[in-house]
Order: sequence, then C-alpha cells, then structure tokens
Amino acid sequence: MISNKKFAARIINMIFVFVTMITMAFQPAMTLKTTASEGYHIYINVIANVVTVYYDGEPVRAMITSTGTATPLSGTYNTSQKFDWGYLNGNVYGQYCTRIYKGILFHSVPYTGYYNYGSLKHGQFDLLGTPASMGCMRLCVGDAKWIYDNIPANTPVTFYSDEEIPSPMGMPFSCKIATFGEPFSGWDPTDLNPENPWNAFLGDAFDPEYYLENNPDLKGMFPWTPVSLKLHWVSYGIAEGRVASKIFDIKEYKRLLNYRFGNNNYAYIAYSNLVGYNAPVDKATAEQRMSPYVRINLEDAVSAANAGIPADHGVAPAKTPTPTTALTPTKAPTPTPVPVNTDPAVPTAAPAPVPVVVDPGKFDAIGYANRYPDVRELYGYDPIALWNHYDTIGRYEGRLPY
Repeated sequence: MISNKKFAARIINMIFVFVTMITMAFQPAMTLKTTASEGYHIYINVIANVVTVYYDGEPVRAMITSTGTATPLSGTYNTSQKFDWGYLNGNVYGQYCTRIYKGILFHSVPYTGYYNYGSLKHGQFDLLGTPASMGCMRLCVGDAKWIYDNIPANTPVTFYSDEEIPSPMGMPFSCKIATFGEPFSGWDPTDLNPENPWNAFLGDAFDPEYYLENNPDLKGMFPWTPVSLKLHWVSYGIAEGRVASKIFDIKEYKRLLNYRFGNNNYAYIAYSNLVGYNAPVDKATAEQRMSPYVRINLEDAVSAANAGIPADHGVAPAKTPTPTTALTPTKAPTPTPVPVNTDPAVPTAAPAPVPVVVDPGKFDAIGYANRYPDVRELYGYDPIALWNHYDTIGRYEGRLPY
C-alpha cells in the first residue's frame, strides 16, 4: 500500500509535469539567429575558390578568389585591420588588404613593387579561381577595394567547402590578361587608378549597366557586378563585337573606317580613343573632329592603335564560356565539417587579435631575423622588409620584435 506521503508526492509530481507541458505548448517557437541574419557575413568556399558576401542573410555579391596552402579549412573569424597597400609573404605587395585572422587577409593579386600600380604579377591574376596563394584570399582590385570600402571591422568570415555549389549565386566570372602584353598586362583591368592604361584604352566605350541591359543573353549567366562585367567585356565582349555604350557601336565604327583593322576589334577601341568615337573616313574630316582629342595624323593613329594589341584578339573571337548556373537556396550555407585541420597555427576559432604596439625605431631587425629562421630565409637581414613583415604579419602571430 502506498503511504499518504508517497501518494501526495506523486500527485504533486504529476501536476508539475502537466503544468510544464502546458507552459511549453504555449511558448513561441525558438528561431535560430546567426551573425549572417544581421549586417554583413562573408562565406569563403575554400575548395571552389569563391567568396560570397551576405547582407541580412541574403547573398549580395560573389567574387572569384585564389585560396592557398595555409587557408583555414573551417571556422569563423572576424575582420580587423585594413591597409591600402600591404607587405606580403614572398617579397611582394598587395592593394586593399583586409585582415581576416593573423596573416590571412583579403587583398589584390600581388605586385612586385610597393605602390607600383603597374607591377601586377599578371600570371597570378590569370590563376584567380584556382589555389595559388600562400593562404590569403586573392581578389581582383575591384573586389578587394569593395571589401575594403564596405566591410566593417568585426565582420564574421566563415570558411567551408562545397564542391557542388560554388556559391548560391553561381560561379563568378574570371578572365586572363597575360596575352595582352605590356603595358596592359602589368595592370589590373578593374583598378580605377587614372594612370591605368586599361581605363584610357576602354575610355567611354564601356558602361556596365548599358552592357548588361543591351546584352540580354548575359543575364543570369554569372553573378554579375560592374567589376566582372568589365572583365567579361575585356575578355570576350570586345572580340564578340558586343555594344557596351550608348556612344560607341563597334560594328558601325568598323564600317565607318572601312574595316581598316580587319576584325581586330581591340584596335578599333584603341583608335577610337585617339580620334573620337564618331570616326570619319577621310583625313581632313578626322582633323576637324579631333579638336577635343590629341591632334595626330591618321597614320600615327593607325600605328598607335596596332601597337600592343595582340592580333589574335578579335580575329577569332573567343566564345563566352558556359557558366555554372546560379543555384538555390540563397540562404547562407551551413558549413560542412571538413577533415580536421592538423595545423596548430590555424585554429578553428579565432580569438580577437591583440597586437603589440612597437615603435619602428625600437624594432631590432637583426634580432628578429635571428630569432625566426623562417623569416630570415625569406628576407635575409633587410631591415625594411623585416619591419614590414613584423608590422603586418609577425605581431599578429605573436612574434617578438627582437
């Protein structure tokens, strides 16, 4: 027989369970909140070499990148410092650097000269979309600058891998520039620097909004941005004879010039920048219309237009590549765990870096080189190179400045 005390205890317990069930039944459902739901969150698909930027949980921009051997395979980190130019491993430099974690940054394709905008390693530019860096996220200048200008400090950056879906927006467009030769190959086509020969070459013949609107077959092919549209026009659009501006129709322009350059569409673009877009056929009319431009005779203009423009560009137009179709869903991906990263220098969760502030005058270059043989192997005893390494990388890795 159950005692009165045990019976009372059972009744109380039953009442407690009943009340708890009723209370839970009327509570609102819990929703999972992630950092991607508010503000910016960047996802890097390491295996696909694609960066996707989300805002308020929706993808807004996809960028082609080059990852590398030291790129984190998983984990979420937060952006911190920014540099308009940064000193990188391998005795090279990068534009628009945004630190992700320690020595891992977003930055442009490397340059061989510090603040030398025309020293781009064009062979490395052509590798965008493949693993090519030592660990940083290489981008074209236009995309690196977009991150530099728009992504605030402490923005989460998540690394993951998905072979099937490069980005919910599709695979971004990439192009090759090495075949263009100097001076073009030494510059990033997306760099808005006024001295960039790409900008002088393209002139007013390109308008990204007009280009996309008047070439409807391009819509939906890639996750287009003004940067990638420009790269497409440089790589394929010019050769295909696509119209990219209200004021310049290359097909009409070729007819007006009586096909002076055959099918070399790049030569017509160069020529138009010298004599104007409403190209005349005869020399006298040309000189009348050249008043807003540099006064040169037609023979010089022809020579200038042919110089530096590869003959194969436009002769056998390259076909716009078949893209990877944009995929659904568009919500932020759930990073799939990848094989455990055994590199102890790259943890799966990054604490906020606490850099040591050191006066350059108190930095001991010789001591720094002797203390860290891996750094000495790269830079020897060059005091400037050693200081730049410590200031941009070493102190975030916990290295001592002496």
